Amino acid sequence: MPPNLHPNAHPDAVAFRDPIELSAALARLGPAVRARTRAITRHHAMLLRVRIQRNASGRPGPNVITGRYRASWDVKVTVGGGQVSGVVFTDAPQQRRLEYGFVGVDRLGRQYRQPPFPHIEPAFRQTQPGFLDALRKGVLPR
Repeated sequence: MPPNLHPNAHPDAVAFRDPIELSAALARLGPAVRARTRAITRHHAMLLRVRIQRNASGRPGPNVITGRYRASWDVKVTVGGGQVSGVVFTDAPQQRRLEYGFVGVDRLGRQYRQPPFPHIEPAFRQTQPGFLDALRKGVLPR
């Protein structure tokens, strides 16, 4: 790899004239980039979970009765096919009803007029800018 002699080039920049050499250089970066992306995704998914749990700890979110709903939130980060994905989830049946509210009759014939207690979307809106910024910069926040 001959050095890039352009006056405006970054000191660490190099010039590639051979596409195979460029491909090999990018392939060497792959594992480090995947590991960094996985760490950033995991960090922000766990941060999102904590924020959801905090928002689900009383008004303006849902009130805490037993704490089981708050504790039911979990994080899963997967890497495959060149992609990293993080999912923050719960298997609690009341999740949708608490987030969006419910007006109507349920399966047992009970009448409800439950207002929404948003706790997931506000946490997501708060977490998203930092996550995107960390991905852009390639570093975790301090």
